[in-house]
Amino acid sequence: MSAEMSVPEVEALDRDSALFAMTLSPLEAHGHLLLPGLVFALPGARPFGRKSGLFRNRRAEIFTGRRVRLRWESGETKKKSKGRPWIDPHVHILPERRMRGLVRWVKKFTPGFPVNEGISAMELLEGIRESEIPCFFNLVFPLWEEETEDLNRFNRDFCAGVAEAVPFGSVHIRTPDKEKETRRCIEEYGFLGMKLHPYAQRFPAFGPEMRPAFEVLNEHRRPLLVHTGFDVFYGMHTDFQEMEEVLRDYPDMQVVAVHALFPHFELAHRLLREYPNFWLDMTNTISCMRIYEDLRGEGKGAAAFPPGFEVESIRENREHFYRLFDDFPERIMYGTDYPVGFGYHPALLDDMLRFAFGERVEESLLNGAVRSLMRRCGWLELPPPSPED
Repeated sequence: MSAEMSVPEVEALDRDSALFAMTLSPLEAHGHLLLPGLVFALPGARPFGRKSGLFRNRRAEIFTGRRVRLRWESGETKKKSKGRPWIDPHVHILPERRMRGLVRWVKKFTPGFPVNEGISAMELLEGIRESEIPCFFNLVFPLWEEETEDLNRFNRDFCAGVAEAVPFGSVHIRTPDKEKETRRCIEEYGFLGMKLHPYAQRFPAFGPEMRPAFEVLNEHRRPLLVHTGFDVFYGMHTDFQEMEEVLRDYPDMQVVAVHALFPHFELAHRLLREYPNFWLDMTNTISCMRIYEDLRGEGKGAAAFPPGFEVESIRENREHFYRLFDDFPERIMYGTDYPVGFGYHPALLDDMLRFAFGERVEESLLNGAVRSLMRRCGWLELPPPSPED
C-alpha cells in the first residue's frame, strides 16, 4: 500500500477489518510488548493533546508485511529534535543466544517482524549510531539464576568497548548472594545500576528477598530500573504497597518505574509528588497513549482497541498522563526497548513529538531527566549536553 494515500482514501478503508482484526493484539515476547499492524501518522500531521479532537493525517501508512519495516529503520534524529541529543535509557543488546531467542519468540507471534534472528551486537550498535544516539543504558536480566553471572560479565565486556553504553546489571530471585552480585556489578564492574523485569523473570521485584540488593544500591545512591505496568498483557501485577515501602526504606536508591506504571498515571503522579527518589521511563507508554488518542479521536469504542488494552483505566487516568509532564518533567525519561519496542528511534521520536509537549518537556524526556539521574547517582561520565545547556 502506498505511503501517498490521501485522507479520503484512508478514511475509506474498513479499518475495523483491515487493521485491527489482523494482528492488533498485545504480544508478550520475553518481557517485551509489541503491537504490530498499526496505523501511524507520517510527518505533516497536526499534533494532538488533551483537548484536541481527531488526529488528522495528510498521509497515512499501514505498517503490515513489507511496510512494517519503515517503523523499524534507523536514521537521523537530531534534525527533527532540533539538535537535542537523545539519551536512550532502555536498550537491550544481549548475548547472541538470548538475542536470537528473543527475536525468534517475537516472530512466532509476528511473522513479519523485520528484525533478523541472527542480528549481532555490532549491527545493533550500528543502528544506534545511525540514529545519532550519543548515550544509552544497556539493560540485561537473567531469566534463570544460572545465567546471572555470565550475563553481567557480558554486559561488562560489551560496554567496556562502547563509549556510548552505560551498563546495568541484574540478579534473579534465586541468586544465592544478591548483595555480593550487586556489589560486584557496582563496585568491581563499574555499572551505573541494576535492572529487574519481574514479569519476564517471574518473581516480585519489591519483595523481601530482593532487599540485600537494595541495600547496596542505597549505599551507593544508585538506580534500580524495574518493569512496571501492562499488567493485563502479562497476566501479572506489581505490589504497589511493597514498592512504596521500598521507596520509603531506601531513600538514596533511585527507583525508575519502566513503562511508567501504565496505565496507573494517577498513582505515578502521587508517587512523584511524595518521593524524590521516584522516576518514570515512558518506554512504550507514549506509543500506547498515541494509539489511544488516535482511536479516541476517531470516536472508536472499546471494541476497537486491542484485547487487554485497559481502555477504561486509560480513560480514568488520561488527565493524569498529561499532568505528569506538567508537574514533573525533570524526572521523566523516554526509552525505546530497542530493538524490540514499538519501532526504532526515528519512529518513536515521531510518537513523542506528536504530543507537542513543548521544548521544556521534550528536552527533559530526551536527555535532561537521564542526565539528572546520573548526576544524582554521582556518575562522572555524563553524556554531552544539549546545545542550549
